[in-house]
Amino acid sequence: MPQKAAGEAGHLALRRRRLKVGLTLTKLAGRCAEAGVPVSHSHLSKLERGLYTPRPHLRLVLEQLLDLDLDPLAFTAPSEGAMP
Repeated sequence: MPQKAAGEAGHLALRRRRLKVGLTLTKLAGRCAEAGVPVSHSHLSKLERGLYTPRPHLRLVLEQLLDLDLDPLAFTAPSEGAMP
Protein backbone atom coordinates (compact mmCIF):
# COMPACT_ATOMS: atom_id res chain seq x y z
CA MET A 1 0.00 0.00 0.00
CA PRO A 2 1.45 3.41 -0.97
CA GLN A 3 2.76 5.68 1.75
CA LYS A 4 0.54 8.75 2.08
CA ALA A 5 2.37 12.05 2.05
CA ALA A 6 -0.22 13.56 4.40
CA GLY A 7 0.24 17.26 4.86
CA GLU A 8 3.84 17.16 3.66
CA ALA A 9 4.94 19.24 0.70
CA GLY A 10 5.34 16.99 -2.34
CA HIS A 11 9.00 17.78 -2.85
CA LEU A 12 9.84 16.92 0.77
CA ALA A 13 7.86 13.67 0.66
CA LEU A 14 9.59 12.70 -2.57
CA ARG A 15 13.10 13.22 -1.16
CA ARG A 16 12.31 11.56 2.17
CA ARG A 17 10.89 8.46 0.48
CA ARG A 18 13.74 8.22 -2.07
CA LEU A 19 16.29 8.29 0.73
CA LYS A 20 14.29 5.80 2.79
CA VAL A 21 14.32 3.24 -0.02
CA GLY A 22 18.03 3.86 -0.61
CA LEU A 23 18.00 5.30 -4.12
CA THR A 24 20.32 7.98 -5.44
CA LEU A 25 18.96 10.57 -7.82
CA THR A 26 20.88 8.88 -10.64
CA LYS A 27 19.39 5.45 -9.86
CA LEU A 28 15.89 6.90 -9.62
CA ALA A 29 16.37 8.66 -12.96
CA GLY A 30 17.42 5.33 -14.48
CA ARG A 31 14.34 3.59 -13.11
CA CYS A 32 12.13 6.35 -14.47
CA ALA A 33 13.72 5.86 -17.89
CA GLU A 34 13.14 2.09 -17.66
CA ALA A 35 9.48 2.86 -16.89
CA GLY A 36 9.26 4.92 -20.08
CA VAL A 37 9.65 8.41 -18.61
CA PRO A 38 13.21 9.62 -19.18
CA VAL A 39 14.26 12.31 -16.73
CA SER A 40 17.67 13.59 -15.65
CA HIS A 41 18.98 13.36 -12.11
CA SER A 42 19.30 17.15 -12.09
CA HIS A 43 15.59 17.50 -12.95
CA LEU A 44 14.73 15.17 -10.07
CA SER A 45 16.93 17.26 -7.79
CA LYS A 46 15.01 20.38 -8.79
CA LEU A 47 11.73 18.58 -8.07
CA GLU A 48 12.98 17.65 -4.61
CA ARG A 49 14.04 21.23 -3.92
CA GLY A 50 10.63 22.54 -4.93
CA LEU A 51 11.94 24.40 -7.97
CA TYR A 52 9.88 22.37 -10.46
CA THR A 53 6.45 20.80 -10.39
CA PRO A 54 6.33 17.32 -11.95
CA ARG A 55 4.14 16.72 -14.96
CA PRO A 56 1.35 14.21 -14.33
CA HIS A 57 3.04 11.30 -16.14
CA LEU A 58 6.29 11.76 -14.19
CA ARG A 59 4.42 12.12 -10.89
CA LEU A 60 2.59 8.85 -11.55
CA VAL A 61 5.83 7.00 -12.32
CA LEU A 62 7.48 8.40 -9.20
CA GLU A 63 4.48 7.28 -7.14
CA GLN A 64 4.78 3.76 -8.54
CA LEU A 65 8.55 3.50 -8.18
CA LEU A 66 8.63 4.88 -4.65
CA ASP A 67 5.33 3.35 -3.49
CA LEU A 68 4.17 6.83 -2.56
CA ASP A 69 0.84 8.63 -2.89
CA LEU A 70 1.70 12.21 -3.86
CA ASP A 71 -0.96 14.91 -3.84
CA PRO A 72 -0.50 16.88 -7.07
CA LEU A 73 -1.51 20.05 -5.22
CA ALA A 74 1.31 19.52 -2.70
CA PHE A 75 3.82 20.59 -5.34
CA THR A 76 3.90 24.34 -5.50
CA ALA A 77 5.86 26.09 -8.17
CA PRO A 78 7.91 29.01 -6.87
CA SER A 79 6.26 32.39 -7.32
CA GLU A 80 7.63 34.61 -10.02
CA GLY A 81 10.67 36.54 -8.87
CA ALA A 82 11.13 34.38 -5.76
CA MET A 83 14.62 33.25 -4.89
CA PRO A 84 15.05 29.44 -4.63
